[in-house]
Formats: sequence, structure tokens, C-alpha cells
Amino acid sequence: MNGKNIGMAMGIFIGIIISLFVIKAFNKDGKMKTKYDEMQELVRGRAYKYAFWILVIYEVLLILADCLNLDLRSSNYLLQFIGIIIAVMVHAIYSIWNDAYIGLNTNPKRFAIICTVISIINLAIGIGEITNSGLLENGMIRDSLSNLLCGICFLVLAVVLFIKRSHDSAEEESEEV
Repeated sequence: MNGKNIGMAMGIFIGIIISLFVIKAFNKDGKMKTKYDEMQELVRGRAYKYAFWILVIYEVLLILADCLNLDLRSSNYLLQFIGIIIAVMVHAIYSIWNDAYIGLNTNPKRFAIICTVISIINLAIGIGEITNSGLLENGMIRDSLSNLLCGICFLVLAVVLFIKRSHDSAEEESEEV
């Protein structure tokens, strides 16, 4: 196992540990478990189902590409990470748009701040790595693109949350008139 692989494994492990603390920080009551009402649970179930099937389709496409000996110019790590990001985005956007993403015990301002910080950190790391080392290494897309993708993921979440909030505010104003 080379240093790059050890670094990637440590990064994933540290990311998981930090995620546990972040989840706790999201919630007003400081608990790890986010609480949802019955409607939110139903919507989140549908969102998980859609994300699951999107990931299955993505994996089938990767299998087909492998069967056809297509050179995707990327490592398996990055290809798998892209599938995870796509599935997470499907789940999150569907949940946000159907009022099931923010839990009953979640502090929305803290949530927005933490997502923004995560996005900025990942965008900075991704852009810095690409600026310093380039996007390609030996003709292959560098794994460091994963940081950029993660940053974009959180940025898209923030934009969708903002659009949803603006949409809901506009609806409330039109109902008042």
C-alpha cells in the first residue's frame, strides 16, 4: 500500500469522524439522531429509493463500460466517488424540494453555515490541488477531483436550499394577498 492510498484511507476515516461531530452540531438538542415527522419520513424513504436506483443505474453503466473495455481515464476510486455524489445529490435535492431534508431538531442557520464551510474547504483543496498539480496525471483524471466534486455538491445543496426557501417565501406572500 503506497502513501497515496494510506492518505486517502485516512482522509475518508477522518471525514467520517468529523461527520459525526457535524451531525451533532446541526441539531438544536445536541443529539446524534435527527428527528423527522411522518411526512418527512415518507418523503425521505422515496428519496432514498430514487437515489438507490440512480446508483444502481450508474453502477450498471460502469460495468458496461468495463465489459466494452472503455478507458474512462479515471481511477476506480474516483468513478465510485462520482456515483456516490450523484446518489447523494438525488436524495438531497428531492428531500429539500419536498420539505424533508431539515429535521425537526435541526438548526437551519447552523446547518447552512456548516455546509458553506465544508463547501469552501473542499473547493479550496480541489482548486488548489488542480492549480498546483493539474487535472491529469499520466493521462488519467486525478483523484483530487473528488474534493472539487464534494465542494460542488455542498454548493449545489446550498443553492437548492436557497431557491426552495425563496420559493416558499413567495408562495406565502401570494397566499397572504
